[in-house]
Amino acid sequence: MEKVMKCVSIVKYILIVALLVFIGGLLRNGEVSNSKISKVTENVTKSIDMEKLSESDHRMVKRLYGINANDYEGVSLYVAGSNMEVEELLIVKLKSTEQAEAVEEAIKKRLDKQLESFEGYGPEQCKLLNDHVLDVRGNYILYVVNNKAKAADKAFQKSL
Repeated sequence: MEKVMKCVSIVKYILIVALLVFIGGLLRNGEVSNSKISKVTENVTKSIDMEKLSESDHRMVKRLYGINANDYEGVSLYVAGSNMEVEELLIVKLKSTEQAEAVEEAIKKRLDKQLESFEGYGPEQCKLLNDHVLDVRGNYILYVVNNKAKAADKAFQKSL
């Protein structure tokens, strides 16, 4: 019986340590970054193939995502020149972390609309869309649809 109690005690301590590590990770993701959006954008764009992408203006942000870029500290949007391409890069620097949920919702609506548009005849585009990266880190959000989305995410995280 004493061995069982010792094992339970050890498991309890392991679970407490795991929980603390998990909570620490959650808190870290909520950190506010002072990085300039221009520098973050520069680092991310260097990590992916930008051949098909061109920079878009605030009107395009409103048209594609339904959000007003002026409500945020900064917004960078790059989209493919053709409607038949789905590659896209969006970086948003929030004024407040409370804005994150609304931006995430807008991105998810955009993603769902794109998936619906290409379903049935665009398997390559659907694969890229399904392999997207949506990363929320404190006051920054990255959304990327690209064959090097994971590399873009790494560059994004290093930039913050």
